[in-house]
Amino acid sequence: MSAVVDEILQDKEYLDDEYTKLSPIAQLVVNWQMEWYKTAHTHQIEPEGDWWNIWLMLAGRGAGKTRAAAETMAQWAIEMPDSRWLVSAPTSGDIRGTCFEGDSGLLSVIPEGLIADYNKSLHEIKLINGAFIKGIPASEPERFRGGQWHGAWLDELAAWDYLQESWDMIMFGIRLGNRTKVIASTTPKPKPLVIELIGREGDDVAVTRASTYDNIKNLAPSFQKQIMQYEGTKLGRQEIYAEIIDPEESGIVKRDWFKLWPA
Repeated sequence: MSAVVDEILQDKEYLDDEYTKLSPIAQLVVNWQMEWYKTAHTHQIEPEGDWWNIWLMLAGRGAGKTRAAAETMAQWAIEMPDSRWLVSAPTSGDIRGTCFEGDSGLLSVIPEGLIADYNKSLHEIKLINGAFIKGIPASEPERFRGGQWHGAWLDELAAWDYLQESWDMIMFGIRLGNRTKVIASTTPKPKPLVIELIGREGDDVAVTRASTYDNIKNLAPSFQKQIMQYEGTKLGRQEIYAEIIDPEESGIVKRDWFKLWPA
């Protein structure tokens, strides 16, 4: 942040004066964005810079992946009139129940005054600026053919049944605008695609990591108590701390059972 911008932000009188000049809709957008940035954790904020095309969000259960992705995609859509955005999740039920209508989903985070229409059966949201958000389940890879998008939110990527097929079809469709953006939010599993994306960190992929404990204050006390039983287990490392577990660790025969002896 430049010294000039920093000085302006500290000048409350200036900010108040500029705010009053905004239209009611613009004020609604500003209020929404400011409220999010005041409450969001560091791992929930979009990575800085324009060098990345894919934001890989690796986080444990309850770490706030859905809220972060919904807030970010919604703000991209409202800032780009007539843009087109894709949302995908393992199943049609996941799109509706989590990404669209969930407690942290798009319909919960987007101010009502910015939504022009919501078609529940087609998984479609239209904003008042003409932006369009479409949900297509990853369980039907062929349905990604034909569509074209400015960007996408791909939820629980590691849980997709047809991961590579769906990913490939989606990548062909994300081709609009000057800079495409993809959010891939997931509790990680050692899937080849996930490993590949992590390997591209710093190139065209920005990776953020978070554990369940990073958002623990916003989770139910009963849930906090339940997750303690998984501390120290492989499942806990994966689902709480978002670690990529080596498949060999889950095998019947362990590598560390073997010892190489001299010939």
